[in-house]
Amino acid sequence: MVGEAPRATQIPALLPRFPTPMPTPSRPFLPVVLSLALCCGLTACGDSQPAKAPATGGASAGSGANAGTSVGQGFGATAKQIAAFEAYNGGRFADALRLYDELLALEPQNTDARINRAATLGQLGRWSEALVATDECAKLKPEDPEIHINRGAILNELGRNEEAIEATDRAIQLSGGAPKATLLKATILAKLGRGNEAVALVEGLLTRFPGQPALVLEKAKMLDLVGRGNEADPIYAQLKSQFPDDPGLAAAIQARGGL
Repeated sequence: MVGEAPRATQIPALLPRFPTPMPTPSRPFLPVVLSLALCCGLTACGDSQPAKAPATGGASAGSGANAGTSVGQGFGATAKQIAAFEAYNGGRFADALRLYDELLALEPQNTDARINRAATLGQLGRWSEALVATDECAKLKPEDPEIHINRGAILNELGRNEEAIEATDRAIQLSGGAPKATLLKATILAKLGRGNEAVALVEGLLTRFPGQPALVLEKAKMLDLVGRGNEADPIYAQLKSQFPDDPGLAAAIQARGGL
């Protein structure tokens, strides 16, 4: 159970954003059907290390750009990286794709930009292209769990469910059990009719991270998804009493037709 009601009236994000000295973009990731406030750049709850942020006055960190890159070009690339991320967050995916293409023309070795570009293709519904782009990223950074999470999400959208599970298993292994990778796998299992396994995965997360309201909400939603709505009813009711102003909770309750 959630426990005593906190003072907040909205459900806090499961994983707080990693603090950086200046506003900088993190990698966007495909939301699939997850509702948690999860993205790259998060460190709590066993999640991966933050993505490297663009450096000021030079080529963006993690870009692999040559040391001889001019200061002017570096500032241009950094500005494009921030603008692309803002476009992505604002739902302007065509603009984000154009900006990532322009950024990669300046910094062809910028692997984070390549990962973001692949995610943007997915948001545009260009799933086959997104898979090709993500596979290329996996060759460049095979130990990056975030790439495998994206790959699982894309394969799920393409209906290649068993491959999607393999990708999420790889992400779970590399990340030490990142919640977003585990939740993605649970969602795919539920889609395949393996509801008990899906719920068990979410319950496993709650065992590892007890009292996390966002995960409690995910359990309720998973119970609904696998046809066990009667078990979800008291969970929603308790969350509603604790977080009466949470928009995500309100949307979830509305989507299921109320309490």
